Amino acid sequence: MSSKLIIDNLENPGKTTQSEYWSFFTDGVMGGLSQGKVIISSDNGITCYKMTGNVTTKNNGGFIQIRAKLKPTIEAKKYKGIYLKVKGNNQKYYVHIRTPLSMAPWQYYSYSFYLEENWVEIKAPFNKFERSNFYQPKNLSEQKIKTIGLVAGFNDFYADICLSEIGFY
Repeated sequence: MSSKLIIDNLENPGKTTQSEYWSFFTDGVMGGLSQGKVIISSDNGITCYKMTGNVTTKNNGGFIQIRAKLKPTIEAKKYKGIYLKVKGNNQKYYVHIRTPLSMAPWQYYSYSFYLEENWVEIKAPFNKFERSNFYQPKNLSEQKIKTIGLVAGFNDFYADICLSEIGFY
């Protein structure tokens, strides 16, 4: 296993270390009503992606998300999991991973965590990710990872999360 791979630490804001751009989208892609935005901000001198918005489950919705493609894909077996340096607003958030076998938009692997209002480092081990669909392989660590996303969703709440670094450990 490798030691650490930084995907983004905002040295080049808006782009990953692989020169891929981050995308922001909401459940509006499927008719939902959640709204939000992502800006590059600073919190206590720490540069971060600040994602805010109203998440609503109305009209079969329920999420806002920032996501980046990984090119080349990352072999999960080389790492133990994903780490994030984040700060939140006393809410539950998620990391979503997609693999080449995640064909449909509702297919992903998910790890949830609760964030208070202090900067913390979250470690999300691959063996704790849950698949969204039983058709997906159970073992994430044997797959290649093609996207990584930070998600606010699945309840009605106001999202306010800052991400200053993300990568693999």
